[in-house]
Amino acid sequence: MKCIVIICSMIMSLNLWASARDTQILKCLGEEERRLHLAKDTGPIYDLNQRMIAEMVQIPNVELNPAEYQKICGGKKFSESWKLLEQSILKGRELFVVSGKVGGMQRDMALGMVDDYVDATREILLTFISQIQALSPTPTCLKEEIPSLDNFFIEIKYLQEDVDMKTIFKGKDEKIFEELKNYPRAFEKCRARLKKKPKSPSTEAPKKS
Repeated sequence: MKCIVIICSMIMSLNLWASARDTQILKCLGEEERRLHLAKDTGPIYDLNQRMIAEMVQIPNVELNPAEYQKICGGKKFSESWKLLEQSILKGRELFVVSGKVGGMQRDMALGMVDDYVDATREILLTFISQIQALSPTPTCLKEEIPSLDNFFIEIKYLQEDVDMKTIFKGKDEKIFEELKNYPRAFEKCRARLKKKPKSPSTEAPKKS
């Protein structure tokens, strides 16, 4: 009997995984992946895209709310992956809709996978911030251009590990998402300041004649 239950669970998992590959959000992320490949972009956004695809593949029978799908995958094409991460953090499980065709254990499994993904958004965001920090032209560039980033980083990494991201962001200024998204612009400003910075006088001893 135990073997039958295990086999049934395996078959169900395979069916769920197969259905996950055909979701609209995966097609949307796949289109972004194609654009990044064509642009030969292998930076933080590409890594984020790959991570989000990996996360969405694991969630079966789930789509985005139609209105949220349009926000993420329609309109201006900045980064569907970034917009998905942002909305996942702000809305949590409410961002997703489980197909009405599934119920019972399958529905519970799908919702559980959504919850696991939402929990993972903290680590995904921290990884993204760490990646752009590593590319920064100066160690203090992001701190100078996004003054609130230090406290924000500490809060989500250390202070509220048992609290979900949606709760952390409740009532907070969401401008930080826009600032993080525009990190290339911040880097340009830092590089411009470096060019304007006067060079320190040479400390070399004068040569003897």
